[in-house]
Amino acid sequence: MKANISFGLLLLVATLKVWAAEAPNATTLGTCVACHGAQGQGNAALGVPNLAGQHPVYLAQQMRGFKTGSRGYDPKDTYGAQMRAIVANIDEAEIERLATHYASLEPPRSQVVVGEQAARGRNIYQGTCASCHGPEGEGFAYLKAPNLRILDASYLDRQLVNYVQGVRGSGGHADQLGLWMRGISLQISGDADRKAIIDYIVSLSANGSASKN
Repeated sequence: MKANISFGLLLLVATLKVWAAEAPNATTLGTCVACHGAQGQGNAALGVPNLAGQHPVYLAQQMRGFKTGSRGYDPKDTYGAQMRAIVANIDEAEIERLATHYASLEPPRSQVVVGEQAARGRNIYQGTCASCHGPEGEGFAYLKAPNLRILDASYLDRQLVNYVQGVRGSGGHADQLGLWMRGISLQISGDADRKAIIDYIVSLSANGSASKN
């Protein structure tokens, strides 16, 4: 019996390793590339975030959220509605493959302009965001907290506003982490402080800290 159990566990581990190494389905990946780019770099002008170098557990969690309706549930979230339609028929194994694929890519190195409120934003960030996202915005995989340094300013702003308005993180729809983020976003004292936080995060990217740890 013990031998059978051990063999079963080894088979399971081997299967998981194959999943991790296997590339996503070409058709599914092609759908992602259409918006997020061949290297997962996103397109800030179109409101599409960079995925390259993001924590895989976070990417998988967000895809599951779109699929189950804990994200993208509000009609005002047009980007979320598009994502919900895209992931609707993606199974769990493919979600894991996509997350692993994009996490393995190198985050883009782009020129960014640091806002004038970055210094003030640092203090607000450290008191509000650092406990989950890290002192330098690197995120923590075990908390499913994303690396913020690889995300552009317009995307960060839109998500924080969505949380404040309940477009994301609503009690009637969101998962526990979404509810938590909405609570944190409501502690930010208005537009000026939100802008200062984003300026600080962008400054981390500008200083060459975008890559994941």
